[in-house]
Amino acid sequence: MLRRGDNLLAIQGLNVAATSPDFLISAYLTADESTGLEGPTKLKSYTAPIRLNESTQIKARALAGGRWSALNEAVFAIGPVAESLRISEIMYHPLDAGHPNDPNTEYIELMNIGAEAINLGLVQLSDGVGFTFPAYKLPPTACCLVVKDAAAFEVKYGPGLPIAGQYAGSLSNSGERLVLQDAAGRTIHSFTYRDSWHSSTDGRGFSLIVSNPFTVDPNALDDKAVWRPSTHPGGSPGRPEESKTP
Repeated sequence: MLRRGDNLLAIQGLNVAATSPDFLISAYLTADESTGLEGPTKLKSYTAPIRLNESTQIKARALAGGRWSALNEAVFAIGPVAESLRISEIMYHPLDAGHPNDPNTEYIELMNIGAEAINLGLVQLSDGVGFTFPAYKLPPTACCLVVKDAAAFEVKYGPGLPIAGQYAGSLSNSGERLVLQDAAGRTIHSFTYRDSWHSSTDGRGFSLIVSNPFTVDPNALDDKAVWRPSTHPGGSPGRPEESKTP
C-alpha cells in the first residue's frame, strides 16, 4: 500500500469515554530491504551464544540464498523481576493548594523486596497510565519513582529523588485499575485502587502506602486492608517509611 514519494499514515484515536483523561496513540511503520549483512549498526551475525545482562528484545532474520526470512522477535526477561518488584506507594490525588502544577505531582513508587539488584528494563505499567521502563538497576530494598511530570514533582519534593521516568496519562482521582508486568509480559500486579478506602488520600495531601510490601501477597492489592495513608502529607516518595522496611 506504499507508493513512491510521500505517504500519509492517518489514525483515528478515541478516549474510552468523554470524561476520560487518558489518550494515547502509539504507531510506527518500518520497512527494510537488504541482500546482505549491510545495514543498521545494531545488525549482528549470529556466530555464538549471546549473553544477556538485562531484559532485551531480540529481533532475528535468517539469510538464505540472498533473501531474508520473515522477522522473528522475542523479549527475554532477565533476573527475578516478577518475584522482587512491588508497587509500594501511590499518590493518585495530590493536594490542590492553588498552584497550577499541584495536580501534576502524582507518582507511583516501586520497591525491590528481593535480596539482589534487578534491572527494570522493559517492565511496563499499563491500564490507567502507560510507561515502559528503560534499563534501570534497582538495588535490594531500594525504591524508584514513575511520575506524571518530573519538573512539577521536583519543584514540590526537591531534586535527587530516584525518578525512572514520566508515565503517559493521569491517575484517576476516583480510582482505577493499574497493571504492572515484567519484560516477558508476566503480571506482577493487577488491581484497582479506590478513593473510598481512605479519605485523607483523596485530595487531602496524603498518599496510599502498602502496609508491608515485603510480606503482602502481590495479588491482594485490591484489598483495602493492604493499604494505609502515609504518615506525613505528601507521602514519602523514594524514601523509606516505617512500613517500608523489612
